[in-house]
Amino acid sequence: MSRDLLFEIGVEELPAAYTYAEGGLEGAVPQLAQLLESAFADRALPRAKGEVVVHATPRRLAAIVPGISDREPDRNETLTGPAVKAAYDAGGKPTPALLGFCKGKGVDPAAVKRVQTPRGEYVEATIRRKGRPALEVLPELLESVATRIAFPKTMRWLVDDTRFARPVRWLVALLGDAVVPVQAFGLEAGRASHGHRFLAPARIELRRAADYLPALAKASVMVDFRHREEEIRKQLEREAKRLGGRVVEDRELIEINNFQIEWPTAFAGTFDRKYLELPREVIVMALREHQRFFAVEEARGGHLLPNFLALRNGDARNLDAIRRGNEGVLVARLEDARFYWEADLEHPPAERVEALAGVVWLEGLGSLRDKARRLEVLGEWLAERLAPEATGAVTRAAWLCKTDLLSEMIGSGKEYAALEGVMGSYYALHAGESKQVADAIAEHYRPRGPADALPASEAGVVLALADKLDHVAGAFVAGKVPSGSQDPFAVRRAANGVVRILVEQRRHLDLYAATMQSTAPFFAERLELPQAQIMKQLGDFWRGRVAGLIGGSEGARGQGVRDEGFAPDTVEVAMNARAEGRPGWADPYDCLLRTRVLHGFRTDPRFLPLVILFKRVANILAKAPEKLPATLDRERLTEPAERALADALDRARTATDPLWEGRRYEQILPALLEMEKAIHAFFDDVMVNVEDLPTRVNRLRLLAEVRELFVRGWDLSRIVVEGEK
Repeated sequence: MSRDLLFEIGVEELPAAYTYAEGGLEGAVPQLAQLLESAFADRALPRAKGEVVVHATPRRLAAIVPGISDREPDRNETLTGPAVKAAYDAGGKPTPALLGFCKGKGVDPAAVKRVQTPRGEYVEATIRRKGRPALEVLPELLESVATRIAFPKTMRWLVDDTRFARPVRWLVALLGDAVVPVQAFGLEAGRASHGHRFLAPARIELRRAADYLPALAKASVMVDFRHREEEIRKQLEREAKRLGGRVVEDRELIEINNFQIEWPTAFAGTFDRKYLELPREVIVMALREHQRFFAVEEARGGHLLPNFLALRNGDARNLDAIRRGNEGVLVARLEDARFYWEADLEHPPAERVEALAGVVWLEGLGSLRDKARRLEVLGEWLAERLAPEATGAVTRAAWLCKTDLLSEMIGSGKEYAALEGVMGSYYALHAGESKQVADAIAEHYRPRGPADALPASEAGVVLALADKLDHVAGAFVAGKVPSGSQDPFAVRRAANGVVRILVEQRRHLDLYAATMQSTAPFFAERLELPQAQIMKQLGDFWRGRVAGLIGGSEGARGQGVRDEGFAPDTVEVAMNARAEGRPGWADPYDCLLRTRVLHGFRTDPRFLPLVILFKRVANILAKAPEKLPATLDRERLTEPAERALADALDRARTATDPLWEGRRYEQILPALLEMEKAIHAFFDDVMVNVEDLPTRVNRLRLLAEVRELFVRGWDLSRIVVEGEK
């Protein structure tokens, strides 16, 4: 017989920061599911194969585990006793050691058997363990799970060290209709839950686990956050349609609201049309950041309407008063925004450039004006390589892109800080700057995170790359190197943004050269810096960012790169290529192209023999003690097999040179395979390590040139061959 398990942790309301922005309930939901899955997997208590379903509201975290067996199955357990020589005396009779073992385990000495183990011969006994009832197993299991749920911030409210996001006020644990006596957080679980704090404050006695959702629904709690989100969307869409518009899409804001309420009721409010003169982003931000309101736009055209949508945690009673109160608060926010906007328009961005000298960028690395000068130089260098036609817009935007940090709108507080760059573009347009310049200013912070949009204009792309490359270089020069999970200056985010732009927009850029360019101003000003050490750190750092994106460990969430399923060694092969002194990761998009080609070629029956052959070449060269000559001496190639390999090498170079230039990598590996027979013949017929030193190093030089042709795109020695140590 099996029954469903209900486990609910009831807490004081979690604040908004805990519910979403800091990964509170949103992060706790998968945690609870995983902890329960692991706990049942580690114990002998069987359960049905159904999914663990977790529910969450600001006042509760609950899980329903289907089909828990009433008891553990009986099982045989094998126990190892003393060594045979200690278990029996010279006459073969049991010694006190064996008798003591058997007594302690409840085993007849005649039932033990002798077994051979790596340590020698021992006695062994098999006993039958009777399975415990589920109600004895579950208390410890659930207590362990509940106390292991992690939150970004926790608090203590008991005399011991018990912690949780907020004080726990009740526990419910039911196996079918039976209470599971869990003890945690200074409480003992029962069958009493609680409904909505204001709409249904009385205790709810649950007769059985299956009653949970319907009983909570009667008590004005939509406990299933998935269903609650659907209901929120429906209500918002209905209200927006009634206003003749549509909701401005904001998935994150829906999730924030979803985890702040237990019984959603949507309502609409209005504000004066005069505020529509403000930039769209300012209005949306004013609605969103403090009030958690949704903006409404025209169904066609997309212009904002003088309306907002909000969600109440409750029913429709007294909704008019609530609406008026929210409208009043919003007017104050919009008045502040209008004041900032009008004040900022009196100061064109160009007038603020000199004032940037008074704003420190990174301690010891100058001001934002210094950064603007570096961005101008680096932006011009990048534009020459990526978008020459955008050079003028890039260099102009480089001087202006940080001036909005001095504006009232951005500098007045955190409310509009996320509009950095966006506001700068509005101020630039108002001051008569070109749209190209304004777009570059607006886009130069993108992408701000793994799901954020990339810059769309050519000038925006170049300036975004310059800003992020300068940020990474400056951080390393200042010693602000990310370590472990610590990255207070968001250096990884900046670097990931660079790699995302290059990979997802299919742009080729030598990150090695770009790093040299971005560090040059810092090294020129501070000659005492350990340049070689910093460049080594930066190289390792950029290599990790490229590997992370291409290999799928981090980076472009939802962008497709993560889903290509490359084996780790496939990525390593492309990353460790080397051509013209540049590592294989230096051009991230090129590295991705070569990784894709190798990934597809691994199913070719010729792949494994090629790898084994390449490894043989690499191993011989790795063991060579001599320094090889810079060029091959053709006159010293006396053996037919070595002359044949040199000829095959020439043909391969001739065939692949235009393919390398055109990045037609899918044709290169098959072309290189044309050397296979010549390489085999060389190893069969030629002794490499002969006594004659000039002959030996010349043959090693020949093998080195074979390897170099492959390593231009792929270091096949990095492939892991089955059975290889």
